[in-house]
Amino acid sequence: MVSRPLGVVEPLPLVVVRAGQTLVRQDEPCDDLWVVDSGVFAVSVLDADGRGMLLDVLGPGDGLGLPDAHPSPWTATALRPARLHPATGAEGTTALAATTARLTSIVTDLAWFDITDRIERRLLDLASRLGRPAPGGTLIPVRLTQDELASMVGATRESANRAVRALIARGSIDVRGRGRYVVNSQLRLVDDVR
Repeated sequence: MVSRPLGVVEPLPLVVVRAGQTLVRQDEPCDDLWVVDSGVFAVSVLDADGRGMLLDVLGPGDGLGLPDAHPSPWTATALRPARLHPATGAEGTTALAATTARLTSIVTDLAWFDITDRIERRLLDLASRLGRPAPGGTLIPVRLTQDELASMVGATRESANRAVRALIARGSIDVRGRGRYVVNSQLRLVDDVR
């Protein structure tokens, strides 16, 4: 048996995930609860009839998974290479609380706001958590197709497209290239999505 000097703490093992790799699958037991150090994940659900919904996009500082091999309520797939570490103790509690708060916000937005406001609120959230400074505002560094954006707010692609045009007309957002959104406001940003 190898002994360690008192006060020496072994580093937590890192989990490395390739782009396109699924870390957790809906209805399958989770290995652990992690915190994203770098990278971006798409979190989606599929109902019994085969309808899918993009729930969220997670990045650095966000919690992912569940403790104690609980079945996952969603699937999380890396959109770009990612590193995570196991969340323990207070960090795990904080990660679960933040996820619960964000999902509660998403559900109330679906119930209380029209499609244009729901899209604006989702883009503001993504920009504040993942965004990078860009001319005129904050760039969300993840491409979102019109179908994905519609899925995130419980709308049809056509309704989401009309809402995006309305947000552009009122100066709230810009679209740069295909699926790159810039929120036209000054936000406090994370250091880097990596």
